[in-house]
Amino acid sequence: MTLARRRFLRAVLALALAGVTRSAWATAERAVNAFNGRSVESALGALDLPAAEDSALIDIDAPDVAENGANVLIEITVRIPSVERVLVLGERNVFPLLADTRFGPGVVPWFELKVKLGETSHVRVFALADGRLYTASRKVRVIVGGCLPG
Repeated sequence: MTLARRRFLRAVLALALAGVTRSAWATAERAVNAFNGRSVESALGALDLPAAEDSALIDIDAPDVAENGANVLIEITVRIPSVERVLVLGERNVFPLLADTRFGPGVVPWFELKVKLGETSHVRVFALADGRLYTASRKVRVIVGGCLPG
């Protein structure tokens, strides 16, 4: 290989890596902004998601009453085909975004997680599939809050 060709290939590789790095940085910045959002609207707005529509194909298994909001077990099953991403939010938490998970093709999204809920509120699940956003919610009554303010 000639020296000019090697320099050209290095420059092309450097530009390609810079583009990938910039894209990854922007994605990470959106995620940080979403987790730092102080309302459901700001968290979802930071992720640039479409408007959500209600779906009966999202199952949320959570207790009706949680004695300790610092340790609330939630099980989520999404029966919508081609789900790419699932978000879990505690509507009345100081920072409502609790989880942001991604799934590969052919995976049926099912998972359990323990979350902190500051007070009685709805746990809202959003599922992104084929460019459309679906949602479902379930109210959890909290006896002793699990989040400190601020």
